[in-house]
Amino acid sequence: MKIREYKSEDENGWVRCRLLSFLDSSYYDDIKKTKESYDNPSLCLVAEDNGIIVGFIDVEYEEHAGEVCYFSGALGAVIWNIGVLPEYRRQGVATQLWNTAKVMLLDKGIRRFEVWTQNDTASNAWYERQGFVFREAYLNAYIKGNPTDAIIRKYINMKNAGAIYGIRCFNFEAPIERKNELEQVCFRLYEVKVYELKC
Repeated sequence: MKIREYKSEDENGWVRCRLLSFLDSSYYDDIKKTKESYDNPSLCLVAEDNGIIVGFIDVEYEEHAGEVCYFSGALGAVIWNIGVLPEYRRQGVATQLWNTAKVMLLDKGIRRFEVWTQNDTASNAWYERQGFVFREAYLNAYIKGNPTDAIIRKYINMKNAGAIYGIRCFNFEAPIERKNELEQVCFRLYEVKVYELKC
């Protein structure tokens, strides 16, 4: 297996790897048909085994402080995507990808790293093992129902919606302090956590 920079001809393999690596996580419905691009400089690496993309990491970084990161401070970067095919997990692939990316970004003067993730136990534990420190969280909430449901009327202003048959999925973000309230009404509710690593 080798770690190398992403090339445009890797796109199908990257999309397949992202789909399969996210399938058993809380991001299972975050489907992409093409590889994401970024407004600022980025470092995109893949792990390749016998011509197959088995892992990936995408990191967007700053040339001027404040261009990418949520928190202020020294030049920073955000890990937007990282994943490994299920059959390649627990073999150090994600750690190899991260360590390679980190060294390359440190060489570019990046001294802070952020990552946003949801409450998948294995992912959070992995970031903590890499030295990332939890900073804060918010909620990613999903409600569904009929326009006449009291719960839908409470959370969605139906006055201007016009004639609709139902709410397939209403997705919104909310402060973490509303967790107890929203647990009672949401069919999916995730804590979105931001971690930071200073080097």
